[in-house]
Amino acid sequence: MDTMREAAPALRAGTVWVQSTTVGIDGVAELAAFAREHGLVFYDAPVLGTRQPAEAGKLTVLAAGPTSGREQVTPVFDAVGARTVWAGEDGAQGGATRLKLVANSWVLAVTAAAGEALALAKALGVDPHRFFDIVAGGPLDMGYLRAKSDLLLDDRLTPPQFAVSTAAKDARLIVQAGAAGGVRLDVAEAAAARMERAAEQGHADEDMVAAYFASFDQKKSV
Repeated sequence: MDTMREAAPALRAGTVWVQSTTVGIDGVAELAAFAREHGLVFYDAPVLGTRQPAEAGKLTVLAAGPTSGREQVTPVFDAVGARTVWAGEDGAQGGATRLKLVANSWVLAVTAAAGEALALAKALGVDPHRFFDIVAGGPLDMGYLRAKSDLLLDDRLTPPQFAVSTAAKDARLIVQAGAAGGVRLDVAEAAAARMERAAEQGHADEDMVAAYFASFDQKKSV
C-alpha cells in the first residue's frame, strides 16, 4: 500500500490496478476503497501456487473485476498463470480473495496433517515410507502429501515453496474470515498455531511443511 500511495498522484484516472497478494477480506476492502478514491480500476487477483509453478508461469490466477477491462489484464494473467478463474465482476467484493482463502484453508489443513502424521511416525518408531505404502493408490493418497513429505524427509526446506511465516499469516486471515462469517475453524486455528510455533523455533523462512517441528518441544531431526 505504501508503494501505491507514492504512485497514485502520478496515475491517470481509469488506470488498471491488479492486486495479487493474499490480504484477507478486510484488506481487499481497504485496497478497493483506495482505488475508488484515486479513480483506479481495481482487480482482485490473488494467485494459487508455489515457487516452482510461479517460476514456470503455471500459477492459477483467481480474479475478480469488471468485464470491460479484462482485455487489458488477460495478457498479464496469461504470462504468470496456466489458467484464470473468474470469481466476480466487482473486485471490491473480494470474490477472488474469498476463493483463495477457501483453497488455502485446504492447503494448510493437508500440510499440518502431513506434518503431524510424520511426527507421530517418528515418535512411534514407524518408518514413514510404510505409511506411504499403505495409502498408495487409494483415496487417502495424494501427490501433495508426497511432495511435501519429500521436502521434509530429504531436508530440502530452503528455498521454500511457501514459507512458514507466510503460511502463518494466511492461516490467521482464514480464521478471521471464518469468524466474520460466523463459523469456527478449529483446524485453521490449530494450523496457525503450529506455523507460529515453528516460526518461533527458527523455521520462519523454511517451507511450510517445517511446521512438522512444532510437534516437538525442541528441534528434532526428521
